[in-house]
This record gives sequence, structure tokens and C-alpha cells, in this order.
Amino acid sequence: MIARWLVRICSTILYNCNLISDIPARYISSEFCVPGLNCRYCPASVAGCPLNFMQRLFADGLENLPVRILCWLLLLALAFGRVICGWLCPFGLLQDLLDKIPAPKIGKNRWTRRLSYIKYGLLAVCVIAVPLGFYLGGKRVLAFCQYVCPNLPLSNFIMTLATGGQVRPYMLFNYRFLILLAVILFSVFLFRPFCRFICPLGAFYGLFNKTALLSVKVDEEKCVHCNACLRACRMDIRKVGDGECISCGECKSACRFGAIRFGMEKKK
Repeated sequence: MIARWLVRICSTILYNCNLISDIPARYISSEFCVPGLNCRYCPASVAGCPLNFMQRLFADGLENLPVRILCWLLLLALAFGRVICGWLCPFGLLQDLLDKIPAPKIGKNRWTRRLSYIKYGLLAVCVIAVPLGFYLGGKRVLAFCQYVCPNLPLSNFIMTLATGGQVRPYMLFNYRFLILLAVILFSVFLFRPFCRFICPLGAFYGLFNKTALLSVKVDEEKCVHCNACLRACRMDIRKVGDGECISCGECKSACRFGAIRFGMEKKK
């Protein structure tokens, strides 16, 4: 879908428009986050990353809970669900571009479906349990940002090249850069491995997918259960619109009976 490519390119530019001008930084609060995964520590980033804010909710103690941030995250989840993953996430766009490289592709199977549960474990451990546990011990640890997320080394590398800086050895020879390289490599052979197996933000949005306003819906009266939608989808869905669905629209294009629609569309 051309529209989806255009939306993702535009959102990536908007997320990082401080690279073009510093005007947005003057008007956007540092206590604001964009919908998709985008490193807040990158100088080009116009606002924070939802994952960083989610970890801060627990790393800074529940008594210091910033209600406006929590409400903003819940509003995004209830309104869009994993539409954000499919339409608004720059890191998802990167993986889709890598998927265009001609190479043997590994299709979804029972093992990829099992691996899809890892991101829920990372959400529980790295985003909630570890930051909260260290806070109770008197330390501040944003576990996923500090130890797992490959977006920071990617942002640093791109910003260094964009500003004409020198790439330092420490930028390339560290374990998070190795995680980034692994994600890039697997993205050539496996569709969206970071989104499917690692990303806690996708896990969080997936919890709200069935009730989100803009998620895809199935009209059971029209559905003949031919499973053409499941075959067309490259995510590890078990049913259209479940927690693994990113509302990319491939299932809607594959359905010959018009049984699939986006949540805001009226039934015909």
C-alpha cells in the first residue's frame, strides 16, 4: 500500500525533524512522547520514546507517577493499538525496507509463533520489574533502553554520519550495536523480527488491539473462514485483529468477500 509507505516516511521525518530545524524543540515539551519507537536520546528526536517513558513510570517510583504521561500512553493504545507498529513506527519502516532485499525468506511457523511471546516477557521484566526493583533498591535503571534496545546505536550512527562527525570505535564495538546488526541481518531473511519477537512497545499496544478504534475488524456475517487473510499476513497472528496484528491491510486486500474493515469504517 503506497499510502502506508508515505505515512511511515512522513512520521519518521516528523519524529526526527530536529535534524532539519531546532524550531520544534522550542514548542514541544520534553515530557511528551511520539507514538512509535524512536530514541529520545538522539539529538534529532523531537520528543521522547514511549518505551522510555514507560520505564520511567516505574524507575522513578509509583508515588511520582506522572499521570499525564500515563494517560497519553493509554490514549494512544486505546485509539490505535498496533496500528502504530504498522503505520507510524520508524524502526518498523527500517525492517520493511530490509525485507525488500532479495533473499530466501523464512515464513512464519509454529516456532515463530512461540517466539512472539518473548516480547511480553521483555515488557514484564525489562520495562516493569527491573526498573521497579532497582528503584526499591535505591537505583535508577531503565533496563530495556540501557541493555537491549538497538535504536540508540542506530540513532547515534546515523546522526554522526548526518552531521559529518567521526565514527568512533566504541560506537561499533559494543553489545548493543551487535544486537542492532543481528536485527538488521535477520530482517533480510525474516519479516520484522524485532517487532515480532523483541519489542515491548508492540506487546503493550497488542494488549489493546482488539478494542482499539482503528484496528482491523472482521464481519463474521460475511466471513466464510477460507483463511486467505491468515495466509496473506506475515505476522504471527492466529486471528485477524489479535495482539500480533499490525493492521497493515494485507488481509483486507486478500479477502474476496469484503469481510475485513478498519475499525472506523462503516459496515456496508
